[in-house]
Amino acid sequence: MTTVRLYASLRELAGDRIVEVSLPDGATVRDVLTALVQARPALAGRVLDEAGQVVQYVGVFVDGRDIRHLRGLDTPVKPENEVFVFPPTAGG
Repeated sequence: MTTVRLYASLRELAGDRIVEVSLPDGATVRDVLTALVQARPALAGRVLDEAGQVVQYVGVFVDGRDIRHLRGLDTPVKPENEVFVFPPTAGG
């Protein structure tokens, strides 16, 4: 099982701060996020867009490392990894 930690409004939509997802060997961040949305349908369109890409300004991290600086959605994920998902924030 891979642990997905949700923050702020995503936590509220999912109804949980932590969601465990079961993944096959060789899974990627894309697989994690797809499984997350399947487990918590209220997150549909809030994490991945219709094209299957991370919604703009949503932050996704694997063990504290931003996937934008790794292999994006193709970043490998092992069961012992933790995935953190942060909603878009506004400010100025």
